[in-house]
Amino acid sequence: MPAAESLIKIVASQKWLDRLAEPVQQLIRAALDGQPAEIKNALHGVWLGHPLHPALIDVPLGSWSVAFALDVAELIRGRKKNDAAEFAIGLGLAGAVAAAIAGLADWSQVDGRAKRIGAAHGAMNLGATALYALALVARKRSRTQGIGVSMLAYAIALSAAYLGGHLVYGEQIGVDHTATADQGEPKKFVAVLPEKDLRKGKPRLVMADGVAVVLVKQDETIYALANTCTHLGGPLAEGKLEGNTIRCPWHGSRFCLENGRVVESPATFPERVFDVRIRGGQIEIRAQS
Repeated sequence: MPAAESLIKIVASQKWLDRLAEPVQQLIRAALDGQPAEIKNALHGVWLGHPLHPALIDVPLGSWSVAFALDVAELIRGRKKNDAAEFAIGLGLAGAVAAAIAGLADWSQVDGRAKRIGAAHGAMNLGATALYALALVARKRSRTQGIGVSMLAYAIALSAAYLGGHLVYGEQIGVDHTATADQGEPKKFVAVLPEKDLRKGKPRLVMADGVAVVLVKQDETIYALANTCTHLGGPLAEGKLEGNTIRCPWHGSRFCLENGRVVESPATFPERVFDVRIRGGQIEIRAQS
């Protein structure tokens, strides 16, 4: 097993991290719950159409990579002091604050292995950020020592970035959980339920050629959405209707029944919507083209 995979396995198995993470998550959730949906949506990245945190993390990592390259050039080639490295570190610190705020909002809505790995990821980023701040101070007294602290911080930041990458590609945090092989299915209308069996205002799970779909009848209109929440795969059929929206029972994401758009985060990807018709007393659905 590669060393990197071993690291992930070790971090994910540390159940004591749950005891540290849980109160922090509760504090963040409490803070976010007291905010308007627009603020939460902005932090999660609904306006971007995907999570905001991965986009923001490019600022500190990119800036610190530039600073690392400048420092290496200074040490190897004996170049004179270049304030550009300090500027890059400062820019990275500012970007790290913004990335941390968005990252904490995302992490507060995850569980299990992802919670533990995310806690380690955040702690390492916090350590790297603190070391970079210390490095700026140290450079004024001993430039060589300050550069050394910067390089240690860069190594920690890269390690944290690896954990962040695993959260996306290994734990599927921040991806669209409806982006599966059955997208676009069923291509033709499929009967899924007698119309008389669908009660108004009560979500109903049905299967359409192997695709899980939630049906909702309001007034005389029937809506059909993918049953899988785009955030972390929660079952929408077990969710609660709120006006013309449905709320996921797992982490509270809310989707518009009519077009699947995200009304309230933490989901950032819209829900899949299906065409609906009634034929011979049967509700039939197909994927929207």
